[in-house]
Amino acid sequence: MDHPKPGLKYVDAKALDDSAQQFTGVPVLGADAEKLGEVEGFVLDMPHGTPRHVVVGAGWFIHKHFLLPIGHVALSDDGKSLVADITKERVKRFPGFDKDEFEKLSPADLSRLDSAMTDEWESGPGTHAHYDVPAWWQEDFYRDRAGSRR
Repeated sequence: MDHPKPGLKYVDAKALDDSAQQFTGVPVLGADAEKLGEVEGFVLDMPHGTPRHVVVGAGWFIHKHFLLPIGHVALSDDGKSLVADITKERVKRFPGFDKDEFEKLSPADLSRLDSAMTDEWESGPGTHAHYDVPAWWQEDFYRDRAGSRR
């Protein structure tokens, strides 16, 4: 099914080329060094082959998935974790993310999801900076095996 925002696709971390960097199950830490969850995948902008969000699985009382805009996530110096510039308390206010429902979201739903997340950085960068591709992302992490890039 095509997504209403052309070119956005959820890609499981297991589908990435892990010869340069392993992402499956990598811990995601907050600005306060508390564990926010683990990497489960990415939402990619397929025409450009770039990440837009990190999909994080969190195991607090109830398992929840949430998105972090890629511009707010850094790779740790040792490459063994991702570090977000937000605390666990603030992430708790993020809307949940359902991988199966993602394909069904309307453009208005996507806009509300983006706003709900990016509003958490009250004095941070403009909207574009939320999705700046980080230096640690390599273009060949995701190779389009099915020819679905447009």
